[in-house]
Amino acid sequence: MISLLAEAWRQALRNVGAHRRRSFLTLLTIAIGIFSITAVRVFTYSMERTIVGRFERLGASTVYVHHFTWRFSGSDWQKEWRRPRLSLTDYEVVQKGLEGEAWVALRYDQFNQPVRFKSRTEQVRILGVTEQFAQVFPVELRAGRYFRPEELRGAGLVAIVGSELARQLTGSDNPIGLVIWYKGRPLQVIGVLKVQGSFAGELDKAMLVPFPLLYRLYGLPRYAGDRTLLVRAKDPEALPIDLLEVRVRGLMRQARRLPPQAEENFSINRQDALLDQVRRFTGYVQLVGFFIAAFSLLVGGLGVANMLYIAVRERRGEIGIQRAMGAPRPFILGLFLVEGLLLALTGGGMGLVLTALLVAGLSGWAAQQGLVLAVAPVDLLWTVALIVTVGLVAALAPAWQAARLHPIEAIRTAL
Repeated sequence: MISLLAEAWRQALRNVGAHRRRSFLTLLTIAIGIFSITAVRVFTYSMERTIVGRFERLGASTVYVHHFTWRFSGSDWQKEWRRPRLSLTDYEVVQKGLEGEAWVALRYDQFNQPVRFKSRTEQVRILGVTEQFAQVFPVELRAGRYFRPEELRGAGLVAIVGSELARQLTGSDNPIGLVIWYKGRPLQVIGVLKVQGSFAGELDKAMLVPFPLLYRLYGLPRYAGDRTLLVRAKDPEALPIDLLEVRVRGLMRQARRLPPQAEENFSINRQDALLDQVRRFTGYVQLVGFFIAAFSLLVGGLGVANMLYIAVRERRGEIGIQRAMGAPRPFILGLFLVEGLLLALTGGGMGLVLTALLVAGLSGWAAQQGLVLAVAPVDLLWTVALIVTVGLVAALAPAWQAARLHPIEAIRTAL
């Protein structure tokens, strides 16, 4: 077996060296196909793992009540846009109904709000949060502290800023104690959020304030604004996510006085449903990448087969002599199969090297965006299996042709 591999490798090198341009283009085509498959898979796997990790930090036992449904498609957004927004009554009814069993928080978002520090102004997203927000949505601070209960209840003039907003607005990574102005009100910065990255989260350019502050400024218009009710079970085993959803649905219908036959004018969303949407999206991306890579690998496989057909024609005399000296057909067959396999592995190895270089080059940038590039071990095994398959399938017909040559006829036609 070792001698067979050595002889196949020697002949493969000779074949590649005799047709360098064609060999390079063939190997490059295989490399591009493998690179396309692995690069797309690295991106989708990393994206899915990042999102799953974020969901795990938020907890799998949280439901979100909103006027929109979390779907990429299939929902009637115009109808959902006309739904009434969440009110204090909704919040209080759900909170009272699940008292002792779940944490309930109301989040009030205002977009593109001007925030000023000295002479500099930034348009930011303002999030007004209620008392139990930190229990349903973990807030990780890089510096400073979180809101005190009395600040959340009494519209305290304090704020927690995202890491990027801190740099852009104040020019400092640690603006604790500085005063920024919002709607004529001085807000003291008491905390800075950890860096999330634009891919992993939405808070790097945002600012958190107590909910009563936004309520005093804007009120709660019935058909305007963006509010989300977050509900998380204190004991997921005692109150599983399915039961929590049923309880929240019933309390929301009660708060809005909906009769049994009435259609719901709110949506209850769960992280697992959003994760299914993300996985469906990454599946589409992988499918597109697969078709691109399949076409490239098809061309590369035809190139390998073409190279081996030429090798069979050029080495007819050599094959005839080997057969005349007693080399069995399986040996000739295996010789060309191994040669095709080595050509495919060389091209596939080039593709894997390109992917490794891409990952190494983009790792720093991706980390800043909150995306940790990674490769699943099973993907590497699957890729190697694909390379082996391409090499063997491409070499099968030329190898079979070489193995069927009659020794005397092969020597005579080679002269």
